[in-house]
Amino acid sequence: MVKFFRKDIVSVLIWFYVLEQHYTNNNNNNIENITIEIPNEYASRPTIFKIINDAVSKKYLRKIVDDNDKRKYNLFPTSQTIKEFEEWAKTFKGF
Repeated sequence: MVKFFRKDIVSVLIWFYVLEQHYTNNNNNNIENITIEIPNEYASRPTIFKIINDAVSKKYLRKIVDDNDKRKYNLFPTSQTIKEFEEWAKTFKGF
């Protein structure tokens, strides 16, 4: 899973954005916000959507319809993603 998200800068940005929203208990994690946060110089909207859909199909992220606006989808890390991220982050302890 870590390898999937570390393949390019856009994947890393998506990965960190979703995890940041998870760890700060922020529910403002819809896909539209992610496309706004990632500069256009790095990736187009279709590229961002493709990476997100690949991550969802591999069960690294969950895409859930927003309660307030049924047109929006919120992204959440799966328990596998959280576990593997925490294990990966432990390698940086002491830096």
